[in-house]
Amino acid sequence: MTGCDAVLHTAATVSVDPRRAREMYETNVGGTTAVLSAACEAGIRNVVYVSSVMVFFHPGAPRVDEDTPLADVCDPYARSKRDSEVVARGFQRRGTPLQITYPTAVIGPHDPKLSAANRALAMCVGKALPRSTTGFQCVDVRDLAEAHVWLLEHPPAADFQDARYIVGGHFHPWDDLRRRLEAVLGRRLFSPRVSPRVLRAVGVAADGVKTLVPFDTQISAEAMAINTQWPPADSSRFLAASGLRFRCVDDTFTDTIRWMAEAGHLPRKKAGRLAVEVSSIERHSAP
Repeated sequence: MTGCDAVLHTAATVSVDPRRAREMYETNVGGTTAVLSAACEAGIRNVVYVSSVMVFFHPGAPRVDEDTPLADVCDPYARSKRDSEVVARGFQRRGTPLQITYPTAVIGPHDPKLSAANRALAMCVGKALPRSTTGFQCVDVRDLAEAHVWLLEHPPAADFQDARYIVGGHFHPWDDLRRRLEAVLGRRLFSPRVSPRVLRAVGVAADGVKTLVPFDTQISAEAMAINTQWPPADSSRFLAASGLRFRCVDDTFTDTIRWMAEAGHLPRKKAGRLAVEVSSIERHSAP
């Protein structure tokens, strides 16, 4: 890091698969410790660490912000990020010029490995969108990138412990999410209403089955707790400091679903009117 003006630490293993618990913990906590230690030793004057709003996950709370106490979590991903957060705050207390961000679910086009949040969106559009309590909160990856560029261009002030920012995008109750997706797609979605207790029980059962018969699924106890007990995360501190604004979520859904259909991550017939747009783009780009 010698000669660097700033360091941005974004890398983390993100999964709701309990079989990857040890991998996530060692990668996320160990990686955060290593990167921040190296930046501190190199005397970097602006360090930005990407945490997760999961560190504030208090099921059923009316809302969370940067002053919310860290959550007492036991699910694998949330625990790895909470303990990484403890490490990062220790560096802040010792005077490291460190800024911390807390994204919600990150979605957007041109995802090289199809993140967990994008896979969840593809499942909602391609298979089923179960509606339950609370809702879904997401931030466009392009807005998140712009936020981090701003932080890299604006080093923290003297009180580093205030340099913590939720970058949460928009929160949508499940009924509103269904309406928005149907408007974007121009078709109806299969969207049954399901008891939150049933969803959480299914998540626990899926985790148990996966310990015996490994299989790939977005369903887990952690995922179902998030889907039924998510508290909206407040981004007002970051928006006020930066002057930035989040783009309309309808544009995010349109661009992401169109790209998914184009890249083969979603059957075109499931993309509704966006599939027609993809076909038109391909015809016009053909030699």
